[in-house]
Amino acid sequence: MEKESTTPNPRAHLKKPPWQIALTFFTKNLVLLLLLLLLSETILRLLFGNKGIYSIGLDSRTAEETKSFFQTTTKMMQVQIEAADRKIEKEIVDLRNELNERVDDFDFVYRTKLRDLGENVQSKIRSLIGKEWIWNNKSNNVLDGFNFKKRKDEGFDGDMKGYVKEMIEKAIEKHAADGLATIDYAVASGGGMVVKHSEPYNLQDEIHLFALKILQPSFGEPGQCFPLKGNNGYVEIKLSHTIIPEAITLEHVAKSVAYDRSMAPKECKVFGWLHPDSKKMVLLREFTYDLEKRNVQSFNVWEKGYAVNMMRFEFKSNHGDPTHTCIYRFRVHGYEPHSLSSLMPQ
Repeated sequence: MEKESTTPNPRAHLKKPPWQIALTFFTKNLVLLLLLLLLSETILRLLFGNKGIYSIGLDSRTAEETKSFFQTTTKMMQVQIEAADRKIEKEIVDLRNELNERVDDFDFVYRTKLRDLGENVQSKIRSLIGKEWIWNNKSNNVLDGFNFKKRKDEGFDGDMKGYVKEMIEKAIEKHAADGLATIDYAVASGGGMVVKHSEPYNLQDEIHLFALKILQPSFGEPGQCFPLKGNNGYVEIKLSHTIIPEAITLEHVAKSVAYDRSMAPKECKVFGWLHPDSKKMVLLREFTYDLEKRNVQSFNVWEKGYAVNMMRFEFKSNHGDPTHTCIYRFRVHGYEPHSLSSLMPQ
């Protein structure tokens, strides 16, 4: 008894989708119809001369029926082709939505792992702080140059272990509090949003989802930014609350992990206004982002005492890249007023 062949069919995975089968079917039928018409015309020309079908002498009624038949057939073909086009467009939209969902899922998993890693590191540090072996006799050698008088003035009571532990705890708490330990009224998770921006670099949407990146922690990862075309542009941001602004913070990727920082903003301006009560934007600060300083740089605002709920961040140049400028994160700091008596000028 012969064994059935188990050789895989190399075309098994090339099965065409339904819309492609339908399109192929209609195309073949259209070509066949055109060939039949051409063949009929050729035969009639051979039989009746160069006049072809018009020399037969059909009466007007037959001619009208023939014309109507061809028109009806043409419309049917057009309807079928349009239906195939709609099917193709729907499958493209479905494929794009599926791709976006997969990207979002990957982003969520990645950020969750980063957060868990950060919590694990903090837990390890706290565990090490409590280990008695850190405070053995050898550790006392590093305390010889400690200025006890100065630290006493700062609240040191002689308990070195408790003092150092408190300092480390404060440092960890500050890092966990978004690195600055101050409220950010532009952060997306608190209600901040990008409402307008200049032309993005290699992105298509009018208000692109990547714009939200400038209102979220970047975790210091290169490339997690919003790229805008050219070396000048702007972003307009709606704050989570109406506030009296005191400072703004601009963040770029750190020098220690960056591939290239020439696309960092350089000459910058920040405007603010209270929407919809005021239509006039007030210049709050003009500054230069310095690559030689730390990657997170804060600047106090010039005009204080005004209530705002809208901000416009502009950059007039970058650090050398002619194609695009990357914004990693923009933050706004201040406090909520007790009343809105201090408004932006009309």
